[in-house]
Amino acid sequence: MELLVILLSILKVIGFILLVVLALILVIVLLILFSPICYQLAGNYTEEIGANFDVKWILGAIHIYGDYYNKDIRFSLRLFGYCVYGSDKKQKKNKKEIYTEQDTIISARSKQEEQQDKEQQQKQSSEQYTPQQNIEIEQKPEETTVEQKAKEKEERKKKETKQKHNRKKVTKPSNKKNQNKQKKEKQNGKLDKSYFLHMENKKELFQAIGKFCKRILKGVLPKHCYMKATIGTGDPAITGYILAATGAIKMKFAKGLHITGDFTQKIIKDVIVEIKGRILLAYLLYAVMRLLFVKPVRNIIMVLWKGYR
Repeated sequence: MELLVILLSILKVIGFILLVVLALILVIVLLILFSPICYQLAGNYTEEIGANFDVKWILGAIHIYGDYYNKDIRFSLRLFGYCVYGSDKKQKKNKKEIYTEQDTIISARSKQEEQQDKEQQQKQSSEQYTPQQNIEIEQKPEETTVEQKAKEKEERKKKETKQKHNRKKVTKPSNKKNQNKQKKEKQNGKLDKSYFLHMENKKELFQAIGKFCKRILKGVLPKHCYMKATIGTGDPAITGYILAATGAIKMKFAKGLHITGDFTQKIIKDVIVEIKGRILLAYLLYAVMRLLFVKPVRNIIMVLWKGYR
């Protein structure tokens, strides 16, 4: 009875540990899928180009940010608030590596003293060696070279004998293997142009691909977009066409698009860009699953699966 009680208590502990591990895995998967990737981009162009970006994921645990100003690019990566890679880490290292003049003088003196001690030790050790020890040291490599040559000869003989046996035992390829290869080649050749030409439900396939592309764009494109600029091409007609196109885009897609035209000269000035958005991996996974469950796509996957089995 006591053994049963002990076994049951051990099993309870193991089961509890497994439940905790499974719960942690579930929490991590949910965080990866449902925590949005928030991104932000801002830039301007007056006299010089300047821009900065910021990307956060898993409630800010993964943070990537950087900027570009005065032809200098800076980039940093933080994990749980700790800088793993980038310009911030390099700046910290540079601060640590800055020494005072006294420290450098002391370190140089200590190095010189160490070198002098090493030279003295080497001189003492060279004086202690006798010519007999040198003779013994010179004789040892000769003995080792003779042994190595004997071993190399034995290995060569063994290789030659193996090669002779392999030449005698030349086996012909079996017919079954050739037949299996031919079958696989035929199965792999099922998904060709003729399959797509004679395929049913082509419209359904193209509709599914179109919906998939729309969902992906909806999940990736920014939710907030602001752009302000003054553009001039030098040709009043072309600048007019550009302004008309931007007006149409503004009505349907980007309400924060403000572009003014300069009909007198060729110029681009006073450019300000701000973009904000979020990407949810769960939504992208949903778009992929919706595509995979369409009948024509399932048929293509089944053909590929049968061909590569």
